[in-house]
Amino acid sequence: MKFFKHKMPEAYLKHKVFDDLKYMKEFYDSISMSCFSFVATGTHGITNYASYVYSAIEGTLDSITILLNNGRINDAYTLIRKLFDDILLEIYMGVILKDKFSIDNFFVQEVNEWIQGKHRIPKTDKILKCLKESQRTKDIYPLFGWDTYLKKNRELLDDSVHSNRFKLMLLNCNTVYIDDRVRHLKNCEVMLNQLFLIHLSFIFHLNSHYLMASDYMDHMEMGMTPPEGSEDWIAPFAQDAFDKIIKPHPKIANFIISTCPLKIS
Repeated sequence: MKFFKHKMPEAYLKHKVFDDLKYMKEFYDSISMSCFSFVATGTHGITNYASYVYSAIEGTLDSITILLNNGRINDAYTLIRKLFDDILLEIYMGVILKDKFSIDNFFVQEVNEWIQGKHRIPKTDKILKCLKESQRTKDIYPLFGWDTYLKKNRELLDDSVHSNRFKLMLLNCNTVYIDDRVRHLKNCEVMLNQLFLIHLSFIFHLNSHYLMASDYMDHMEMGMTPPEGSEDWIAPFAQDAFDKIIKPHPKIANFIISTCPLKIS
């Protein structure tokens, strides 16, 4: 085995995954701010818990960036596994809030107890079953490869979490020369973009108001009449994310456009 200095090579540090991580962090920062003032119906909170979830996801992406910058790829895999869980959790909570909220059930117990630390999140199988069967998500659920590439990627991430392979542990040794280290960076890039595509698509489908332009609310707060139709205008950061992340996938893009009330270009 060959050894090199702690600083990773320029070719490594210029990998596309670092630009992708920067873009994702900026998106979650933007949506965290944009959804803050929307009360999450079915919860006790005055502020929207989702704002803090998005901010936490931004923090996880920042941690992944730091780990990859320092060549700690196995630890980065472990955090991508955490990110997978966090994204599924956020989608799941949004679905059951909408499915279970009613006049007779003004506060959804499972979500409120999770926020208060009294309830543990369900296992992945239960979350996926909910997304597959809910009337709100049963049509968007099949657009993603839950039982194919996502299942395979999750197994790889589990191997990293549980140190099931010696070679994966070596990926944390940033002074050891590993000839396919860049291939693992590519794996990170692919998995991060898959998860971001899923999360962004479900946000458009379930909570599109988080992605609306600020014009409508800005006018209302100033006591002015909002421009006609401005409640359906899309925020620039959301339109950019749609173009960059969703539009390259025609089936998903067409589904979002057909079901989302926002005027997506």
